[in-house]
Amino acid sequence: MNRNRHSLSRRDFLKMAAVGAGGALLASCQRGVRVTAIPPTSLPIPTLPPGSQATTILVNGRVAVMDSANTIAQAVAIAGDKVMATGLDDAIRALATPQTQVIDLGGRSVTPGFVDAHNHMYAKGLIGTAYIDVNPPVVTTVEELQAKIAEGCAAKGSGKWVILQGYISYDGEYPDKNMIDPASPDNPVMLINQGGHMGAVNTYALDLAGVTASTPDPKFGKLVRDENGEPTGALVNHSAMDIFRIYWKDEVLTPEIKYQAIVQPQAEFISYGITSIGDVNVRGLEAMQAYFDAGSNNAMSLRAYILNTIEYYSEVDGRADEVNAMLYEDNLLRLGGYKFLVDGAVEAAYTYEPHNGLSWDMATWDPRALKEAASVFHDLGYQCSFHVIGDAAVDMALDAIEYAMGKNPRPDPRHRLEHVILSTDEALERQRDLGVIISTQPHGIRLLGDHLIEQWGEERASRMVPTRTWLDLGVPLSISSDCPTLPWWQPQPIVAAAVTRLTGSNQVIGPDQVLTVDEAMRAYTMGGAYAMFEENIKGSLEPGKYADLVVWRLDPFVATLDEMMAEHPIEKTMIGGEVVFEKQ
Repeated sequence: MNRNRHSLSRRDFLKMAAVGAGGALLASCQRGVRVTAIPPTSLPIPTLPPGSQATTILVNGRVAVMDSANTIAQAVAIAGDKVMATGLDDAIRALATPQTQVIDLGGRSVTPGFVDAHNHMYAKGLIGTAYIDVNPPVVTTVEELQAKIAEGCAAKGSGKWVILQGYISYDGEYPDKNMIDPASPDNPVMLINQGGHMGAVNTYALDLAGVTASTPDPKFGKLVRDENGEPTGALVNHSAMDIFRIYWKDEVLTPEIKYQAIVQPQAEFISYGITSIGDVNVRGLEAMQAYFDAGSNNAMSLRAYILNTIEYYSEVDGRADEVNAMLYEDNLLRLGGYKFLVDGAVEAAYTYEPHNGLSWDMATWDPRALKEAASVFHDLGYQCSFHVIGDAAVDMALDAIEYAMGKNPRPDPRHRLEHVILSTDEALERQRDLGVIISTQPHGIRLLGDHLIEQWGEERASRMVPTRTWLDLGVPLSISSDCPTLPWWQPQPIVAAAVTRLTGSNQVIGPDQVLTVDEAMRAYTMGGAYAMFEENIKGSLEPGKYADLVVWRLDPFVATLDEMMAEHPIEKTMIGGEVVFEKQ
């Protein structure tokens, strides 16, 4: 088995869902907000039709408009699917007609709906349907994992593939064939880790794929081996996982399962105040088709901005034409661009200096090929997004962006870096100079911080996710969930993580990098909208924007995380002026 200090028991998971003893006051940091200058956007500023009347007003509350002035209003008026006005109660009540619905907030807070710009809704929808759920706290021990494997094999029948998703590690060990085999003598089995960039298979699957000691590692991936060179079944990066995925993807991922993976998770996101998601890793044309089918069938309840993943250079030629041939867009669904994975999991982060994970010097693209691929989609007018964990991966992505923009300096491309755990000082300056958007997940510090101190050392770990530095430099910042590849996808613990930066052992990593609540809320609303070229139509409650908003049971600006997690914090969620969730 493979040693890994990053383990998570059920008790650890439940403890880490709270920020610390007694909870962290979300408003404990000084109020104030930094506003990043916004260049022209591809979407126009909307206007209300002449003669518009208020269809709904919400009064007697605390409305955080999230505009550049950080306005707090008492009430908001909605005309159809757009915000009509915000202001004092009397002024908003004066807009009402006999037909206007009046919602008395009773002093409760209203914010814009959360714009979760880095999300994997499709992947979340596969958990529990195509994939057996082994995410903690469902499974936290080897014995529980083996029980789930055995149940899956019994349900499927001999010879059928069994796929499980969500492991992290078990008492410091990654799964491998020795862990899986006892529960699966008659079935090929594949595990996908919580982050999605690592996996493990049993002996049955290795034999089925013909993988032996003489099988070379795939380019940009790794078959983990024992001291004798025999594959252990542990897999690093998608190119290694794809050796096995080709055997089961058609059997397990049927068109109906793919379609339902998009439709079913939406209600849960909406119930926590998420009104827009950016699914930034939609891999394969079939998954793209499922999204477009959901859109054309009026099965989208929230707004989705999707990016198609380009895993290999061979997928570049003709991909945009193939996607455009099936394209469906409306005010709930938009195609944003294309995604590249430059490295993989934190255990295989591509860094300049060695670390003690599984791999430190392996990218998942050739630098020249990445430049050319990014240039193709940049030239077509699309946004390019890059998964980057280590500092060497960050620089490779920046090189590709700089190359594409240098060849074709079109205005405001808004290319994105996703995660961006470790950057050099020089890279931070380049991110600003290239106008790159940072899309990051501060709650990764809670899950991974202690592990990265051990894997990278204290100096490098202390520089992870430098949110304050990005704001000080004027780099556009979006925070998001990365659901389901991080365990806490609800916005409340994510905002708390941004203002505390606590690890699982309650160490503070980068105390100079904490955000205020206002800054974190802005990065999760307007920051996400800007990352999608949609800051003129959502992300704040300014007139003419979509009436996507959240009514809170607790004030998110003063409540503790313990209070937030003790009860469902959302009273209502509205999308386009319609109530789509109401707490019963």
